Amino acid sequence: MVVSCDIQFDGNEFGVYFAGQQVNGSVVLKADKPKDVKAVVLNLSGYALTKWRAKNFHKKENFYGREDYMESKTYLMGSETSQKYTIESGIHTYNFACKLPENCPTSFEGLHGCIRYVVKVTLVIPWKFNQTYTRGLTVLKMLDLNYESPQIKMPSTSQNYRSYCCGPCKTEPLKIQVQIPQTGYVPGQRIPVNVLVINNTRIPVADIHYALIMIVRYASQTPPQGSCHERFTMSTARGESVLKNCTRTIVQDLLVPATPPTCLRSCNIIRITYQIELQVRMKGWYASQMTTIPVLIGNVPLCQMPPVIQQQPRKSSMPMVSGEIELNGGENSINSLAEDDGEQVQYGVEKSIEHTTASPLNIYPELPLPSYEESTHTLRGDINEDDMHAFGPCEFAPLYPVYALPLSTAATAPVTPEPIRSGFINQSFQNDKM
Repeated sequence: MVVSCDIQFDGNEFGVYFAGQQVNGSVVLKADKPKDVKAVVLNLSGYALTKWRAKNFHKKENFYGREDYMESKTYLMGSETSQKYTIESGIHTYNFACKLPENCPTSFEGLHGCIRYVVKVTLVIPWKFNQTYTRGLTVLKMLDLNYESPQIKMPSTSQNYRSYCCGPCKTEPLKIQVQIPQTGYVPGQRIPVNVLVINNTRIPVADIHYALIMIVRYASQTPPQGSCHERFTMSTARGESVLKNCTRTIVQDLLVPATPPTCLRSCNIIRITYQIELQVRMKGWYASQMTTIPVLIGNVPLCQMPPVIQQQPRKSSMPMVSGEIELNGGENSINSLAEDDGEQVQYGVEKSIEHTTASPLNIYPELPLPSYEESTHTLRGDINEDDMHAFGPCEFAPLYPVYALPLSTAATAPVTPEPIRSGFINQSFQNDKM
């Protein structure tokens, strides 16, 4: 290969940033011998994309949606009107800097869509196919649980009843009551699920299945109001049986693995929610009983005494950052693409991802800094899926913060058998409207 390209991020080997931070990096071109090109173009983009194919009125229909959060283009060499530019043999380095928008959503890769941020370098070659190099970066929308609704710190309860058979053979009800000590968690924590089973039936409970579920809803813009959903099982556990005419309390922990935070407001075409599902399976041919509790997954955990800081403003829509980027002489540098929106807070990024200070947790000295890991239940994305002449790696997986936090002793308190008036009424997320 005559020309190779390496896209690097300064002091951030894995390319993990929080929304609002500045991305500093460099493009290194290595030429074995002189190479004629029309131009060398650098593109930085961030967008959400949904697409799938489904049956509609006995025919297949394509669904598509897109939101752009940032888009920029600059010429490192040549121009749009130049005829030929020669890349001399040797190493050529171009520095760039880009400020991420404050409210861009967290990176995500799914089956029917993605939220993706990429840096792409294109060698425009006259009379031949262009040569492109792409590198993805992870952008994290900060979801600090300390500044969400105070209700996430309170216990949440879900309960339901069910009788089996009918008429004179109708059994006494089977009561299932599920309780968690709080509804806000971060990856690395364990959710203690307290289950009270009051089995007044003549049928034994075979076992209890626990699952932490991630539900992603995709929306289309063409045609409008189209939607589909995808379920990811993040962690599971299996509980013990309950004899007939018995009451039993069971406590089971569910681990929250590396995963993107709950996304309900920052993206209009991809929504991410989480819930705990409890399935009580009866012996024989009797139907199972299902109970669910929604949970909120963030990336900054709850603290005992959170510091007093100004919360970042929330906006209902995402402004797209775009425009031409100017280059300075010498070690070429790309100017920031976004204007300041109020007072900004910058956080430095260390090279080691295990000890990164990219997280805003510098204001929480009592919390350990997280490690950053790839999600095992979501998919890897192809960042070169629209480019047939791309070089370098194609797969990309975002990295999410994971904390090593001890389980609170108060979190394992047994569920009370008395009825709780302020509980969660079961309803399926799939039945909700966008």
